[in-house]
Amino acid sequence: MSSCSSYREVVDNMNTEYEVLSSVLKESRGNIYYKTIIEEGNIPIESYIENKYLEFYLCSNGVDSPVKIPKEEVAFLKQKVKSVSVQRIDKLFPNLKEKTTKKKERLVTSFISMPILFRNNTMAIYYSTQTYGGEFKLLQKVNGEWETICANSVWIE
Repeated sequence: MSSCSSYREVVDNMNTEYEVLSSVLKESRGNIYYKTIIEEGNIPIESYIENKYLEFYLCSNGVDSPVKIPKEEVAFLKQKVKSVSVQRIDKLFPNLKEKTTKKKERLVTSFISMPILFRNNTMAIYYSTQTYGGEFKLLQKVNGEWETICANSVWIE
């Protein structure tokens, strides 16, 4: 693979990540913290990438359902989450600035991670948390638009 095609692939992935993030912001009621997160309560989000937290079976409609994430993909997602850094959402999407906040208000503010793309950029997953817990949200690109197809709560003991 040439360096130009590698660079183009990285840029395409970034653009798709921003597409997903833009979709998440547009769907939100606002009050998303202006920076993405990479940890919750000093625990890296990668620690939550486990089979039990990525079971979206309640949203499944069969054996070949896109919501089923095999162990190989769980390992891939865990590796990808490790490489994610904090991003300023308000700077990435100045036209959606009203959807973000710099206030960490209890019961009001949501915190989200950068989305991780997989399955040839047709699926994405991100972590979202509020006062009473977090969840992984699974998105799929349908007819050119990103749609949330399932969410699974993360219960940390």
